Amino acid sequence: MRRDTEHGMFRLKTILALLMLCVAGYICARVFPPYFANSQLKDKMYEEARFAEANDRTIEQLRDNIYNEAQRLEIPLRREQIKVEKSSIGTRISADYTVTVDLYYYQTDWGFHTTSER
Repeated sequence: MRRDTEHGMFRLKTILALLMLCVAGYICARVFPPYFANSQLKDKMYEEARFAEANDRTIEQLRDNIYNEAQRLEIPLRREQIKVEKSSIGTRISADYTVTVDLYYYQTDWGFHTTSER
């Protein structure tokens, strides 16, 4: 009889471990995409700022390019939130936005401040 109890405990521990692994996987699947999208947006901002003078882009063209990239990445960013400053030393692009992460029973807002200077 003792052997059956040990076997049952092994099953319970295995089920709990698999449940915890599934929960951790779910949380990672909900948390990782906003960070990855922000990284992609930052790369695009850096690229646009770096080549703004060489490509002879206006402030509105730069803002439109960043906005289009944000839409492609499904980032909740409005055109007005994108700030572009051109000066003699280079171009600076920045954006502030908030993403709501839904973890089924819990929702949280994460603020991102993305800046790219050349």
